[in-house]
Amino acid sequence: MAYASGVRVSSLAGLVGAAVGGYIGYTQAADVSELTPLAGALILGGVGLVAGSAGAFLLKSLMQFLIYLIMFGVLIYVFQGPIEQLTGINPVQATLHLLSDIGIPVGSWLKSTGG
Repeated sequence: MAYASGVRVSSLAGLVGAAVGGYIGYTQAADVSELTPLAGALILGGVGLVAGSAGAFLLKSLMQFLIYLIMFGVLIYVFQGPIEQLTGINPVQATLHLLSDIGIPVGSWLKSTGG
């Protein structure tokens, strides 16, 4: 169901991409190559259609993944006491240490949590 909710957005982005690509292809076909303006509009319009709809779908999927990460982070933050009692590891400090090892500057947050 989540996939079907983004079909309209992807379709609209594809149509916008097709219009922009078609316009650029129509106006620049003769200057760039030996194509007729109609052929340039069809080729770049098709490229714009695919790129626009694929880009919108990927961005929507990326944003859904980011929202799930945020919700998971809130759960871990709220229940860090019980998680630490069960596992013996503070999940917030462990995450901050991991991010700092990767190279993301979280030193001030790490110091404030006592890690």
